[in-house]
Amino acid sequence: MTLSERTLGRIQTRADQVRKRRAKLVREIEPVSKDPLLKRRRRKRTRRRFDFVLPTGVGVEARLPAIPSIRIGIRLLTIVLLASMILAFVRVLTSNDFYVEQAKVLGNKMLSSAQTRSMAQVDGNLIFNIDPQRIVDQLKQYPEILSAEVDIRWPNQVEISLVEREPVVEWYDAGRTWWMSADGVAFIQYGSWPDIVKVQAQAPVLHVFEDPLIPVIKPEVVSAAVDLSANLPEIEILSYDPMYGLGFQDSNGRIVFFGIEGDMTVKVEMYRQLVERLSARNINQVAIFLMNQDRPFYRLEW
Repeated sequence: MTLSERTLGRIQTRADQVRKRRAKLVREIEPVSKDPLLKRRRRKRTRRRFDFVLPTGVGVEARLPAIPSIRIGIRLLTIVLLASMILAFVRVLTSNDFYVEQAKVLGNKMLSSAQTRSMAQVDGNLIFNIDPQRIVDQLKQYPEILSAEVDIRWPNQVEISLVEREPVVEWYDAGRTWWMSADGVAFIQYGSWPDIVKVQAQAPVLHVFEDPLIPVIKPEVVSAAVDLSANLPEIEILSYDPMYGLGFQDSNGRIVFFGIEGDMTVKVEMYRQLVERLSARNINQVAIFLMNQDRPFYRLEW
């Protein structure tokens, strides 16, 4: 090969051919990107690789497809829990399993179960909205109820236990009838009641207040009426006078006043002895005053 042939490039040596191929290969390879986002994307695409070696006799190594790596973050867990709570809340509001159908009433003697449930106002309410203490306070606003307890049982059961104010006196106050407990609290009449003492007044004497829990009369008057009636079982109705207290008119027309203080047993015995003396003298139209058991007296004119 002459120098002129090499200069003109017509004839190439083997070394020239190798250098030419290397230069072409370098031009075809693109430079690596310096973009950090691209690195982050590539990092997220990382897959797990599993290599399995086949038996020695085969002499081939197989590579299975990569399995993506799944990570449950705190946000995804929060969303799942929130969705579960919402579904549970919707179920509670739409299901009849958590609504009180009919409360159970225990301990009532004077009030009916329907009347007690009407006072409590729990039927048809969502069990989660019922406050036992609020129901107790509400029931105790009625004069018929002395105390109450409210128990809630899952999923929709309510049990109401009552202690009622038992009526001991049936008071006819100038045309209106009241039942009264031993503490002087009055409430309306509920049918009939066994062994109740009946008292009547010609003029209104009861002090009925806006608050139904305030006694309408002194408890001493109620207690005296009960004691007097126990010692005079033959007297069906006692009378009451604001000045002379409790009394009655016997079959012979005698009017007797016992007041509201002292020992009614002693006063009744004094009345019986005095009646015997008057009957022996054929004195019937009298008024006997036993308000003060130490100073009893009677009047012929009344």
